[in-house]
Amino acid sequence: PVPIFDCEGASEPLRRAAADAICELTENWEPPMEGEGCIYQWVERLRECLEPALALEVAQREESDESYAVALQAQEAYTEASASKGFTFLPANPQYGQRRRTFDDTAFEAANAVEIKRGEPFTDRKSTFQAFAAKVSNQGQVNWALRMLLEDRKIAVATHNMFAYRFRDEARGIQVADNEDDGEDGAGSKLAELLQLADCEDVFVMVS
Repeated sequence: PVPIFDCEGASEPLRRAAADAICELTENWEPPMEGEGCIYQWVERLRECLEPALALEVAQREESDESYAVALQAQEAYTEASASKGFTFLPANPQYGQRRRTFDDTAFEAANAVEIKRGEPFTDRKSTFQAFAAKVSNQGQVNWALRMLLEDRKIAVATHNMFAYRFRDEARGIQVADNEDDGEDGAGSKLAELLQLADCEDVFVMVS
């Protein structure tokens, strides 16, 4: 007679170990002496043969569970970041005084989207410049425009991205204005001065 055995639900390595153990037992089987049973001896031998395979499977499952937990944690972090739509700009040239910038949800809101005008690049004394401008009426629009520009690879790698803006906050009845040198000493304040001299309102400008 040929023995038939099945290891339902077991992994492939565990099934192979069980098959090898059972084959060994059947090949070496001898009829027991009268009054002696072989079931206990078979169970013990199977346990001895399967213990290494079981230990390996447990270790692999624990490693797999740990890897899954790490991957799940990373996915949750990514989902949370995507939901919050945060963006952090890391300057390409921090040695020139550029600084890191973090943008919140307002920089992604569709309600803050504005049209950005782009000037033609020009070169002066081996440096290339390009100007950008947008009509803004609140800080959210300023953040949206600045985030959009800094996400542009060509702009992000520039040595300096100085900007200035000014708009009338009707809700508070005040003039809002600010500027950034981005490592080019005095550049942002000069842009702000030009906007004031030209009596420009509700505008954001950047020179890269």
